[in-house]
Amino acid sequence: MKNNNIVILLATYNGERFLKEQIESLYEQTYTQWDIYVHDDGSSDNTIQILEEYEKEKDNFHILRYPSMGGSANNFFSLLKRVKAQYYFFADQDDKWLQDKVESSLIEIKKMEQKHPGSPILICSDVAVTDINLNIMHPSLWKESNTHPEFLNKYKSAPIPFVTGCTMLINNYTKYEIEWDKINKATMHDAYITLCTLKHGGYISPINKPLLLYRQHGDNTLGAFSKEKSKFTYKFFHLKEIIRNNIGILKMIHAIKYCTFFEFISYKRQYKKLCKHTDCKKI
Repeated sequence: MKNNNIVILLATYNGERFLKEQIESLYEQTYTQWDIYVHDDGSSDNTIQILEEYEKEKDNFHILRYPSMGGSANNFFSLLKRVKAQYYFFADQDDKWLQDKVESSLIEIKKMEQKHPGSPILICSDVAVTDINLNIMHPSLWKESNTHPEFLNKYKSAPIPFVTGCTMLINNYTKYEIEWDKINKATMHDAYITLCTLKHGGYISPINKPLLLYRQHGDNTLGAFSKEKSKFTYKFFHLKEIIRNNIGILKMIHAIKYCTFFEFISYKRQYKKLCKHTDCKKI
């Protein structure tokens, strides 16, 4: 396998409905010097046929063929482990990237590398939440959910899972610091990579504008507010999922020895306290 400079990792599973629209948005980027590597996790619809069409048409589109990994997180980790590159983007199959996503993210990561040479760097961004037809429901997920990524590096609040995988760009130093022997504890690839980055002295830089359209539909409703009128209503209807995600984060924190349970609770309290005194409009 060739050594690439910039790659986009695309994990698919039964994604025929929105897959073409997502892939087309990748090829509409203002910066196009990259390769796409995709692995399908055993789709039973026409996902494979769609991918093979692009593989035939595009020189920089590569399908990696190996057995099913059993879930999105494992699928992304399998791609990341196999592909050699300097920079890695992560693409979900049902979003739509805005045209400057790659360019804006690369500019930011290179700025950070100049400040912190040889360090793990993770770039993330806000997203605009849309309905199934890409009509914008919330122009900013961070503002809607009162999320403050500017506190991440300073207050070690990584247990607050706001780094959305589909917005991430990491460098190869970040990949090297992932604790691969413990990824069986990783319930979410984005949260696990975030925790490993910070644990090993890395830096996270948020881009405070949406760089993609995050499509809200039946299979991914937890990532953002849907049509519920309030945060309380949202939490009530998604309580089991929220509890399961928090348990997953605790397991990852314990596995890599990021912090203790009591430190985790303390970080969450610090974060919530800071959010109460911060105007989201400043983000």
